[in-house]
Order: sequence, then structure tokens, then C-alpha cells
Amino acid sequence: MLTTKEAADILGISTRRVTALISVGSLKAERLGRSWAVDEASVKSRAAEERLRGRPAASRTDSSNRRRYVLMSRDHEVLSFTYNFRTGETSELQPHDGIAWKPFGIGRREKLPNRYDLAEWLRNRAIPAVRPHLSAVLREFTAPTPTALMLGSWGLSLTDPYWFKPEGTEASWEEIDFRNHDYDEAFGGLMLGENDAKFSSAMPTRSPDMSTNGMLVKAWVRRDGTDYLIKGGTGNENREPYNEKLATRLLTRLLEDGEFVKYEVIDHHERAYSSCASFVGGDAELIPAQDVLTAFAVTEGRDLHRGYLNALAELDVPQRQRLIDKMIVADYLMANFDRHTHNFGLIRNPETLDGYRIAPLFDHGCGFYCRAATDELESRPYAWESRPFREYPSQQLALVEDLDWYDPNALEGFMDDIAEVLSENPAMNERFTAAVQRQTARQIDAVNNLAAERGLIVAGW
Repeated sequence: MLTTKEAADILGISTRRVTALISVGSLKAERLGRSWAVDEASVKSRAAEERLRGRPAASRTDSSNRRRYVLMSRDHEVLSFTYNFRTGETSELQPHDGIAWKPFGIGRREKLPNRYDLAEWLRNRAIPAVRPHLSAVLREFTAPTPTALMLGSWGLSLTDPYWFKPEGTEASWEEIDFRNHDYDEAFGGLMLGENDAKFSSAMPTRSPDMSTNGMLVKAWVRRDGTDYLIKGGTGNENREPYNEKLATRLLTRLLEDGEFVKYEVIDHHERAYSSCASFVGGDAELIPAQDVLTAFAVTEGRDLHRGYLNALAELDVPQRQRLIDKMIVADYLMANFDRHTHNFGLIRNPETLDGYRIAPLFDHGCGFYCRAATDELESRPYAWESRPFREYPSQQLALVEDLDWYDPNALEGFMDDIAEVLSENPAMNERFTAAVQRQTARQIDAVNNLAAERGLIVAGW
């Protein structure tokens, strides 16, 4: 966390401007007495976006920077709004007859949408400013920001029914829905760093990759009628794809089918990527947990765990406590430090707006000591910062109420899985693998201890 002075220095603005950005939700922060503790990641993300945005040729008030859109859910007209490409702000919101189909993330559930949450929801829908290769792509298509790039593709996605129709444009959901039409895979190749993908200067409008968030390189591809998300790793060691495969091995042992997304490692242009089939069909909509928290006004200053469970109770989500407990235990066992509020969520029917259920667990690439050096793992028990409910892993694990589902015997032989999967990565060595095994064994012991405290019979205890 940063002080407002530190945030101002990074952004090159005044502390008063930092406070204003906090008040409108453009920066995440927590109140500490009379001061603010500003989230460092949100500051760096905004700083990166400002660098990408550059100096505009037109003035702030130039009407050419503004465009009117209709937020659509399938063929339901939800609301009209004006987007300012210079500032990233939204204004002049006008609800339509389809307002009941509004996304969760654009305001309080029982109130009309507000322009601040709408602007933040748009930013979260776009490619993050720190994604590799983005700068070159923005230059290629003369887009000032990732949000502008996303709006140029009408915000079409493979995980929900929302899109942005330029006002005055005639189009229907049946004509543009990616699930029923091909999309431009060449753009995804460009986002993977494949420089042989060539485009005209015109903005392409047929790529779901423009509306796919996350920091790692990734792209959607369609094979034999099924959509797959392929995702790379970081650095020369490229650990994340193998961690996704190892997480699949772990979750297969602990959870039921349908409770998690299965990943495999594939070779793509002589580099390893993880691959998973889309788990959101045409009759389903993925709602990130962050959007649920926004809709129910659960802010950073409150208990996110209790607030999230209360929201799920109001939505009558089945098995909510049990499945959140499973997520916490799984993340603890794999030492996953990146379970942020866009990495889990709900699924519902986008037309009838019911049938809420917990989305299967996905995105585990930052588990299994992804950022740790071998020496760090060998010298002592490795400490990581957990998310999303508590900073310390032991505190987050203590939130678990239900362990009746946990079978420690299912983990017998998992150390062999660690050795097998990590050995597939040519950048890993036996020392690192052995260190991961020892650290994971400690995590398993801690969960077994908790299970024993709850009265469960644990073999060997």
C-alpha cells in the first residue's frame, strides 16, 4: 500500500488529484484514520495506462473525443452513455427498457447505474495496460487506450452477453454473437507476440481477445467447434502453464467434476502454453466476484468474505459456503497468491437472470511458488500473501467452516504428480522440484491439522 504522496509521485499529479481519483473509484484505497492507504497495483495500472494514452492531439473538450454507445445485453437495450476517449470517463447515462439486464458491475443492484462504476467496469473489461505486446498493438490500430480498442470491437466477449452498439448503428445479437460466428484469430496471434499477423489500418471488430482481461499473454482459438483459451507464462522459466496443469492434477484429486476448469499444456509456435476449453456456454454468463461486490456495495473497508457470502445468500446460490471453502483450501494447498476478485465468480442464465451458481475454479498459474527462487524455498517455510479475503494464508484458511468433503487420502501420491509435471518444464531442475514438494507437504499437513481439529478422521493423525 502507498501513501497519497507516494501515489502522486508515481502518477505525476497532486495529492489532491489522488484523493479525487479515490473518491470516484479510479484508484483503490483503504481509509486509515484520516489518511488513505492506496493500492499499489491500481496506481501502477493507471500509470501504465496514462503512458499508453499519450498526449492527445485534441483538447479535452473536443467533441471528437466523445462517442455515444448503447450498452446491450443480447438484444436488450440496457442504457445509453457517452464515452470520453480522452479522459476515460462516462457521462449522460440514460436507462432504457432493458435496464433489468444491466451487468452487476455498473452500480448498486437496487439503484440505477452510475457513471463511475460504469467507467471502472469498462476498464476492467479491456486488456490490462501492462499486458505484453499491447503497446505495439495500440500503435498498430491507432487506439489511444485498451478501452478504446475494446469499444472498437463493440466489447464482444465469449463469457457474457454484453456489447456496445454505437448509437445509430443497426445490428442484432444473432448477427454478431461469437458463439455463432467465427472471430478474428489473427488479432489473438498478435497479442501472443506473433509478428507475422498483419492487419489493415482499419480497426478489426471480430476478436474476443480485445475483451479478455488478465496480465499474461493469451488468446482465444476455435478448434472443431470448441473455443479454447491459450495462455502463456512469464520470463524464460515460463512456469505458469505447468502450474495450471499441476493444479488440475490437485483439483482432480480433491474436487468433483464441474467444480474446476481442466488445463493441459500445449506447444504453440515452439513455446508452452496452458489451454482450457470455455466453460461458459450460450445459455450462461460469467459474473466476476468483483462485480458481485460492486452490486452489493461490499467495499475494501469491509469484510469481503462475509460480505461476499451474504451477497450469495441473497442470490440464493446453492452450496455457497461449501464451494468457497473448497476454493480457500485449494488455494492454500497450491500457495496461490493471485485469487483476486476477477479470478472467481458466479454463473447465471443471461436471459432469465436466475440459476445462480458458483463458477468452476479457474486461473491457478500463480500457484506452486510461481515467483519463488529455489534458495528461498530451501531455506525456510515460504511466506506468500493470500487473496482475496485475508492477507495471511493461515488467517484465510481459518475462515473455512466445512471440511466434510476433504479426503486427505486423496492426496497420497501427489508428490509424484509434482515431480512429473514440473519435470516437463525444461527450465526447471530437480532442486526446485524437491523444494516445491517439501513446501507443499507442509501445506498439506496444515490442512490435515485443521481437519483433525474439526473432528475429521485423518489417516496418520
